Amino acid sequence: MIAEEIVLHQVHLPPRDQGRRPTCIAFALSEVNLQHATNLEALSPEHLYQEAASMVPHWSPMDGIPLNLALQAASTGQPEEKDYPYQQEEPRSPVAPPPRNMTLYGARVERLPSDSGSIIKVVRNQQPIGLGLQLTQSFFCPLGGLIEFEEIALPDVLHAVTVVGLGWKDGEPHFLIRNSWGEHWGLDGSAWLPDSYVRTHTICAFGGQGGETVQCR
Repeated sequence: MIAEEIVLHQVHLPPRDQGRRPTCIAFALSEVNLQHATNLEALSPEHLYQEAASMVPHWSPMDGIPLNLALQAASTGQPEEKDYPYQQEEPRSPVAPPPRNMTLYGARVERLPSDSGSIIKVVRNQQPIGLGLQLTQSFFCPLGGLIEFEEIALPDVLHAVTVVGLGWKDGEPHFLIRNSWGEHWGLDGSAWLPDSYVRTHTICAFGGQGGETVQCR
């Protein structure tokens, strides 16, 4: 049983599903930027993804987007999901920059320290933080909403999620992560990740540095 210390607003939103597209980083950054949204409604990963893809030379469908350009796109802001809905299929190449004639929500997003102490500090400041992870087999099937620690990661399997809560179990910090694999993963799209997993399998962390909503008409 996890003793919850902090649970952020993102947990209470409907679960999200990226389908078969390589868009996890866009979903994770959408959760990070949500703190700047006026209505705290889901933001558009599609807009962020297409913005970043438009900056990649010779981009092709299913290439995904590099972290540095994803952070740049997130920093320019995103509209609400209802204003630029997610698509089940990849855009065609070349990708044109998405329109900006709508309210965009966001602030500067950058790489952050990925050690557990730094992550705890961010969450205790009531802010989400994105993580790039190596995945283990246990990640695919959380038991009772808890991902078991496994030392061996699957080769060449990377994924991005967002930490949206902090809890404790037997003296070990656990991080509540919001995923983009639909309602049937974990507990309605979220699960607890033990500190041992974070320390062993985190490859990067990213988050916002505050600031006001970016608005573009």
